[in-house]
Amino acid sequence: MKESVYHLLDVFTNQRFGGNQLAIFEDATEIPTELFQNIARELNLSETVFLYPKNDQGHYPMRIFTPVKELPTAGHPTIGTAYFLAQKYPQQIGQLELIMSQKIGEITVKVDISSSGVTMATMYQIDPIFGKVFDNRHQIADLLSLKESDLLAYPIQEVSCGVPYIIIPVKTIKNIENIIFRTDIWEQLKPLFNENSVYVFTPHGTLPNGDLHGRMFAPELGVNEDPATGSANGPLGCYLFKHNIKKGPLISEQGFEMGRPSILHIHIENEGDKITAVKIGGQAIIVGRGTFFL
Repeated sequence: MKESVYHLLDVFTNQRFGGNQLAIFEDATEIPTELFQNIARELNLSETVFLYPKNDQGHYPMRIFTPVKELPTAGHPTIGTAYFLAQKYPQQIGQLELIMSQKIGEITVKVDISSSGVTMATMYQIDPIFGKVFDNRHQIADLLSLKESDLLAYPIQEVSCGVPYIIIPVKTIKNIENIIFRTDIWEQLKPLFNENSVYVFTPHGTLPNGDLHGRMFAPELGVNEDPATGSANGPLGCYLFKHNIKKGPLISEQGFEMGRPSILHIHIENEGDKITAVKIGGQAIIVGRGTFFL
């Protein structure tokens, strides 16, 4: 019987049992590609990465699967994989640049390494695409089991940095805590939202240095709620910049309501009104290793 080793990480945290769980199969050449989706469904984490050895260009090919589908790119799998790969450079001190070959293209990740190990991994997402603005605010509030008056006066808008999200602003931390995602209303909204995931945020934090607090819901990805979503926080940072809500490096909190607190670092670079770089950073910790029987 063939076997394949995988590693389990908690991403966007430096504490065990926090952040977002990730499985990385370190050598996907051993695994028939037709098994990727079944393996991801079996592990049932938000995402599972199938990693290949460095190619002739010095890049690391990788494929990312949720329990129900493959993704073109994703945040916590990219950050976690970069953290994992950085362990292969034990003599590196300073900044290590890695290129990840994903379905969406080449994604750059810069890993800061001190004498005590990796301190931060930062991925560069693709430029934002601002999509449709949604006016059915009462129905969207019902989706979250909130009142329309709980929503901030900013637009509810689709934004993508590779993966589209519906960004919904609410007024308070209490609003975030009170969310109950209603799947019956989601079924009604799926055609309008094009089945895209939902990210709800408030421009307040619970931690002393927290700037934002959010929750992400992705029923169409097989993820009822995600504890840390890098691919959503890039679009969120772009949304905040476009609508002049908050600028500068930001600390985004997620996963607190799930008991898996996560910290994401958002940095949007710009020239005037033009966004020139979307950067999402975070930490990770390796928590385990296992063997999958093929």
